[in-house]
Amino acid sequence: MDEDLTLLFKPSAVALVGASADPGKMGHIALKNLLSGDFVVHPVNPREREILGRKCYESLNDIPGEVDLAVVVLPAKSSVEIVRDAAQRGVRFVIVTSSGFSERGEGGEELQDALMTAVHGTGTRVLGPNTMGLMVPSSRLDTFFISKDRSSRPGSGSIAVVSQSGAVAVSCLEKAEAAGIGVSACVCLGNKADIDEVDLLRHFADDAETQCIAMYLESFSDGRLFLKVAREVALSKPVVLLKAGRTRAGSVAARSHTGAIASTSDAVVAGVLRQAGVVRVYDEEELVDVSKALSVIGHVKDDRVCVVASAGGFGVIASDLAESSDNGMGLRMAELSESTASELRKAVPEFAAPRNPVDLTAEVTDAMYDRVLGILKADPGVDAIMMSLELQPPNVTDGLIGIAGRHFSEGGPPIVMSVFAKDQSSVMRDMTSRGLVVYPTIRRSMRAIAALVERGGYLRRLR
Repeated sequence: MDEDLTLLFKPSAVALVGASADPGKMGHIALKNLLSGDFVVHPVNPREREILGRKCYESLNDIPGEVDLAVVVLPAKSSVEIVRDAAQRGVRFVIVTSSGFSERGEGGEELQDALMTAVHGTGTRVLGPNTMGLMVPSSRLDTFFISKDRSSRPGSGSIAVVSQSGAVAVSCLEKAEAAGIGVSACVCLGNKADIDEVDLLRHFADDAETQCIAMYLESFSDGRLFLKVAREVALSKPVVLLKAGRTRAGSVAARSHTGAIASTSDAVVAGVLRQAGVVRVYDEEELVDVSKALSVIGHVKDDRVCVVASAGGFGVIASDLAESSDNGMGLRMAELSESTASELRKAVPEFAAPRNPVDLTAEVTDAMYDRVLGILKADPGVDAIMMSLELQPPNVTDGLIGIAGRHFSEGGPPIVMSVFAKDQSSVMRDMTSRGLVVYPTIRRSMRAIAALVERGGYLRRLR
């Protein structure tokens, strides 16, 4: 079967079967979202002549010209016949949004088998069923049946999101948009009757716009094949996975959600994922956070972290989070060289100790931060810097953001920041737009560094 998914992400013509004139229907919302895209859209509804200013067709066969993608927003039983028509017409990709297939059990499994029989032996591929489809910012392709007024979409970026759950995908997109992070695409797998996580791993491995692949899975279609492909992809691009269904209760919930059969041994899953170079996370916030760091920084060479802050308490918290194995990241606090300590004594207030964590105290200034970052970056014993950026002290200004950005872009040990400011969200978006890696808490910043260390360790073992 043809594994090239290009036309799924960049179609020239899209048909929406089940388009509706009723603003409350999914077929209306999906059509409205599609009409903002850079492609031709053909609504299909035998009972309507026109919807949202577009001519309606009675069936797929009445549409003139080629159709690369058909989105089917109809009940499960009706969808099977439409998919058969699409396959006979030569439509390359079909997205089936309706539920009521394998996740329902025996009756639904038969329907899903019929769906796949309809495309067997053809060149047509199916995404779903039980899916919202996909969203591609660069071409404004959006098949979701959730209004943009109710759920914000991020702009173009370098993270590809692949999710077995539509709700988890939406949550990730909303978190990304709120933080000013872009995505290259977001794909909802649903029941994975045909196109699955391995297909998408391979696609995004070759996608020039994607620098990191973030995945939420409740099951593996083929565990051995996934690990083989993930290991190959991880050589060049980070793969981050939120694997749900880790417990008995989670496995039961996954079965009723997407018809997934989760692994019975989570310890085995954790071990083989680590060997394959997949970075594992445990909730959707962590999935977005870790993917952001990996997409921008890539990795760090080792686990020696230096913390710099203008508040002693934040330095203590960061140190505990760095070194603790019980409720922290299991990293090492870097031992600063004598020459570094000597230079720090000249740069910080005389009552501040020149050690790691570096406490700049409430007397901190923009110039002091600038000088200290330069000193720390020159120390060969520092692999990463966790900078707690506080904008409350009286002698710092917003210019500190530009200083941090300059040190970040100049290279050396990468800087991951936590920011504390009156308008934290706005400041974070500004910093993210400058290409900085920033989080609203010290824990999330340190978790990002831990992921960079894990990625670096994997690449080091390969070498």
